[in-house]
Amino acid sequence: MGYFANVGAAFAAVFTPVNLMFIFGGMVMGMIIGCIPGLSVTLGIILFLPLTYGIKDASTAIIALLAVYVGGMYGGSISAITLNTPGTNSAIATTFDGYPLAKKGRVLQALDTSLFASSFGGIVGALLLLLLAAPIAVLVAKFTSVEYFSMAILGISLLAGVSGNSLPKGIMSGLFGILLASVGVDSVTGVARFTFGISILQFGIDMLPAMIALVALKQVVGKLAEYKVKGGDMGDATAIDKRGLSIKEAVSILPTTLLSTMIASFIGAMPGVGGGVAQFLCYNQAKQISKHPEKFGKGSLEGIAAAESSNNAVVGSAMIPLMTMGIPGDGVTALLLGAFILHGMQPGPNMFTKQALQAYTIIVGCLVANLFLWPLGKVLTRLVAKVVQVRYTYLAPAIILFCFAGAFAGTGNFKEIIFCAALLVFSYLLKLMEIDAIPMLLGLILADIMESNFVTAMMSYNRDYLIFFKRPISLIILIITVLLVGSMIRINKKVDALNAKQEEEISKMHEEIDASAANV
Repeated sequence: MGYFANVGAAFAAVFTPVNLMFIFGGMVMGMIIGCIPGLSVTLGIILFLPLTYGIKDASTAIIALLAVYVGGMYGGSISAITLNTPGTNSAIATTFDGYPLAKKGRVLQALDTSLFASSFGGIVGALLLLLLAAPIAVLVAKFTSVEYFSMAILGISLLAGVSGNSLPKGIMSGLFGILLASVGVDSVTGVARFTFGISILQFGIDMLPAMIALVALKQVVGKLAEYKVKGGDMGDATAIDKRGLSIKEAVSILPTTLLSTMIASFIGAMPGVGGGVAQFLCYNQAKQISKHPEKFGKGSLEGIAAAESSNNAVVGSAMIPLMTMGIPGDGVTALLLGAFILHGMQPGPNMFTKQALQAYTIIVGCLVANLFLWPLGKVLTRLVAKVVQVRYTYLAPAIILFCFAGAFAGTGNFKEIIFCAALLVFSYLLKLMEIDAIPMLLGLILADIMESNFVTAMMSYNRDYLIFFKRPISLIILIITVLLVGSMIRINKKVDALNAKQEEEISKMHEEIDASAANV
């Protein structure tokens, strides 16, 4: 079928009771997980992943996970505005103006601004995915194993973008992930590697328990420990008033929302950058061009719009490199890459030829989820906001139990629970050393792709190690890799400096607000 026929069939496939049910269910779960301080969109996706195992249609399963992604990105702004505690990393910049506006008694206006900007940014990002994915896939379809290996190297270079504050520690974490991927019987030679005579290691480490332990369980256990240390103090949720965002105010922030959406869409399509970087760059840009920059940090609607439109625009644009080249755009899409593989799909140009209907159904599903964000948010925001008031000592055990049940459900084998527990201990030790687990997960996912294509290339070109530099496309990819790593390092330094400056300004501003409130 042609492009328009595939898109039409995809819309028909998405607007079925089953798909709509999973879209709504995924978005509600994403909002709830996203608004709980200390949890994240990645946790929501991992918790929802085992529930998709019983879904026969792989595209429906991925749509459900994307719905969690969309809902979670908005949900993070709820606690950012009401508690001054971002539910997700991508909602940090929302606290700069969201909480000060809430302290002025205009909570609903802040939430409405966040919802409007999130919906706008998400829809534009999804439309770009729908328009650009197929043309890019046509170009990538000319790739051989040589180019795919170079693309895997590009993917591994994303470690520079997801390494947090320390690139050496991020690289170390990524190498651990590659090492974990090497455990088990080699699919090419049949030789057992790093099994140490232990039978349960013969089949390697399954991706699902690794994702659950390295991301979900580590976050929950860490947050529970922090909660207990603070004596159960999570702050007081601010009551939601009745004054929302007017049409005139929505029109006034539209230019900022549009600009931030376009900047973030471009940034999101760059592998390894993601919403965390996009929000700060867009917020800073919005402040520079604003007619009222003095209001930023004091409850500016433009500031909220810039932060929220940017992180939701990344949802669609980050899927572009994932679906066309098989390279995740950020940490969340790295998990989605694992979900694609677990459901028997290999993202890349072949998806748009061999699995075209499924590919377009997933893209349209992402668009529909963003279209439904506004009405669903208007209905559920007040209810979801109450979740942050639930004692974490009640939430954490339920989530931990669900995580282990999900690890077991993947294969029905008890060894997955053992792997999950062992990796949890290992990941928690990494946390004590301030080493992020996301690079490890990225290494674990991309190692197999890199190894299989390297072996195929060597067999096809008689072990010519220079073939990766002789083929023009491969050479261009490797050059882009070097340039991208350099640019990501520079961007991370600028964002860290901007973050430190903003934190200092917001800290002073909050002290002034608290002082004035005490006087009153």
